[in-house]
Amino acid sequence: MKTSALVLLSVILAFVSSESSADQFYGPTGSNIGRVETDAQGNTRYYDKSGSFIGSGRRDSSGSVRYYDKSGSYAGRSEVSGNSTRYYDKRGSYAGKSETSGNSTRYYDKSGSYAGRAEQSGSGTRYYDKKGSHVGSKRR
Repeated sequence: MKTSALVLLSVILAFVSSESSADQFYGPTGSNIGRVETDAQGNTRYYDKSGSFIGSGRRDSSGSVRYYDKSGSYAGRSEVSGNSTRYYDKRGSYAGKSETSGNSTRYYDKSGSYAGRAEQSGSGTRYYDKKGSHVGSKRR
């Protein structure tokens, strides 16, 4: 799993509940791009648009998540502190962060530059790039 895909998938976890569920993800034109299944402990399994398994995330008691690619190799981690989540690649290098306030999450790259946002409404979330263009959505 590429680092950018890992960061995107880990960022998505900001809105995943602790109940067993599945979330479908769609591109800006509404085409299915994949899904995430989450169990009651907050562990996740990621699938691409064809349904092929592409990786997983395992949540620990502190809320941090370790990510693994489809072969089970370690791919990175995220660490939660209050309303902020920091992301690290498999070498432990800082990759970016997200900050949540109410129903909105703002994302920043490793240099601290604004990278985009997510807006949650009801059972859905809409994602926007740094210029404000809609880039995708999630529906439960």
